[in-house]
Amino acid sequence: MNLNKEYSMIREALKGKKAMTLSEISQLMGWSPKKKKENRDKLDKMIEEGDLLRNKRGKYNIPENLGFVKGIFTVIKDRFAFVDTEDEGIFIPRSSFNSALDGDTVLVRVTKGLDGGKKKEGEVDRVIKREKNRIVGIFERSQNFGFVKPTHSFGRDIFIPGKQMKGTRNGELVLVEITNWGGEGKKPEGQILEILGDPYDTNNMIEALIKRNGLSEKFAPEVMREVKQVEEEISREEIAKRRDLRHLPIITIDGADAKDLDDAVYVEKLANGNYKLIVSIADVSHYIPEGSMLDKEALKRGNSVYLVDRVLPMFPREISNGVCSLNPHTNKLVFTCEMEIDGEGRVLDHDIHRSVIKTAHRMTYDDVNEILKGDEELTAKYADIKDMLFTMHELSKIIRGVKYNRGSIDFDLPEIKVELDENGKVERLKNRERGEAERIIEDFMIAANETVAEKIFWMEIPSLYRTHDKPDPERIKSLNETLAKFKYRIHSFEDLHPKKFQSIIEDSKDKDMAMIVHKMILMSLKQARYTKENTGHFGLASSYYTHFTSPIRRYADLMIHRVLASTLDGYPSKKKIARWNHEMDTIGTIISKTERDAMKLEDESVKIKVVEYMMDKVGDVFDATIIGFSNKRVFFETKEHVECFWDIVQAEGYHEFDEREYVMKNVDTGYTYNMGDKMKILIARADLNELEVEAVPYTDEMEDTFRRYK
Repeated sequence: MNLNKEYSMIREALKGKKAMTLSEISQLMGWSPKKKKENRDKLDKMIEEGDLLRNKRGKYNIPENLGFVKGIFTVIKDRFAFVDTEDEGIFIPRSSFNSALDGDTVLVRVTKGLDGGKKKEGEVDRVIKREKNRIVGIFERSQNFGFVKPTHSFGRDIFIPGKQMKGTRNGELVLVEITNWGGEGKKPEGQILEILGDPYDTNNMIEALIKRNGLSEKFAPEVMREVKQVEEEISREEIAKRRDLRHLPIITIDGADAKDLDDAVYVEKLANGNYKLIVSIADVSHYIPEGSMLDKEALKRGNSVYLVDRVLPMFPREISNGVCSLNPHTNKLVFTCEMEIDGEGRVLDHDIHRSVIKTAHRMTYDDVNEILKGDEELTAKYADIKDMLFTMHELSKIIRGVKYNRGSIDFDLPEIKVELDENGKVERLKNRERGEAERIIEDFMIAANETVAEKIFWMEIPSLYRTHDKPDPERIKSLNETLAKFKYRIHSFEDLHPKKFQSIIEDSKDKDMAMIVHKMILMSLKQARYTKENTGHFGLASSYYTHFTSPIRRYADLMIHRVLASTLDGYPSKKKIARWNHEMDTIGTIISKTERDAMKLEDESVKIKVVEYMMDKVGDVFDATIIGFSNKRVFFETKEHVECFWDIVQAEGYHEFDEREYVMKNVDTGYTYNMGDKMKILIARADLNELEVEAVPYTDEMEDTFRRYK
């Protein structure tokens, strides 16, 4: 039995129980009493990692039983923090940081809320693991030393001794390596690694984001040496081993600017009235051996990161945009999932195999959408596949209907798209469209992912599943308090089903408050992750789900391809089964984290460019919707999906946030601001330092306000 499994069993056995001795735990786990030191070492390791505590009498218990919680420490604007676990967030006041810094894994003693109170509060007991040893910040110089003030929430400034200043000038943006973590009475100490330049140049800011997270567009020399050894030419021997699908008019459909094309599709209406759906995915596993430098680097990165102005690929571009990308009219090696689907959307039969394809066209979403709308010029240009495109649309709607009927939640939230000019400046902000072409590919990929996941599950092979647990009762309770404002409610947590969320989303779709309701529901749900255990996907209402369709940009999919490859000629070896049993949990944890980090990085890169764009809009008036409140702020979203806030402390009259009613009231005038209210706002400030846009309500009678800010 591997250690992770043993640790899980110990934790499960102690849940809600009294402390146990070493002997009692050894007996429970079936450990040999003769290996007392080895057994104690295992428990000491759990203590070191914050998963177990030992009292003065030498007995062991889990932190949760004693009012402690282990989690990730996240600093908010250097004023307070939250420790996030999978189930909750615990508020940490500034006075209770106790040397913890942003990103650290910490053990927290809960000081408030253990009695069932609404909000839990705590203090950091100890730091288990330091997360970030490289920080980006602005240098502030004194005579013989300096400080770096982090440009993101971190918790403390960093002291720089004179000999480590490297000639940095006051006010420059720098990358710092921490050499001493300090303590309660002492700041962390560091050395300057790199001078990045002007802290308010947005290109420098995005470069800083990348370096802060230890990422790079470049790859190490030893990785690139392996790239040069990859054979781009496909041998006749390799083709002979595979199913030859080059005669089919299989196509890719992607965004116009995509270069890493990893999925191709084909649909055919069969004589019996059913549909044949072929989803062919770039066979990255053929080119990337397990344990190679390319493989290790891909696992470390976990996924490609799509920033506002560049891509940080999981593999070097020679792999992601070249040898593995399903570029048109070229022989390409793929993993194929063939499905026969009836008119009710049921997958009657499937076949998963390695094959070779030659895509007929590199289609874009825009072109396919226009063809489906009847564009004559494009229809003529792609006459050879236009009938197949309409058959694809037909099948897609059938698959979508199945998902809808079982309760799959479809968030159709507007997404901002930032278009840059050749100098990296924002040319325009627009809505990222999600047309029928985008939905076709989404539906087909989900069908393939589910088919592959179910096959692997019933073969009982260690694998990675894309799982999504149902939300916690506390989150639903909090959600209901907000939904009540819009006359909605999620009833009965015990038999909670995604259909309950789906029905609210469906009902609110054509109403003014749709965006807010959808966002509130999304925030109440847990984040999907990668796990060895298949617990299903709540959001998709799916019993079996994995990621199979994007191995160029997601490490999870590459692992699924390897698992599938091991089944093509029988059952995998006992050695491989044992190794995957040992590794899958760790891999799932790593890539779940890299995915979360990538999402934050991508969002922040967009925010940098949006705030820069809004700096030129100070004094302009926008249509906006109220999307939230805090004690001192009202939050808006403009029609262009730019988030802004209004600082009501600076407003005329006394304003009070009613948490129970979830409204902001002007106590002097009696005017009430509600969620979903539409109003005009004037942009008052756009701050690159804080990455925030400030606005004030605007009416025709407020010319004085206009003049003040203009």
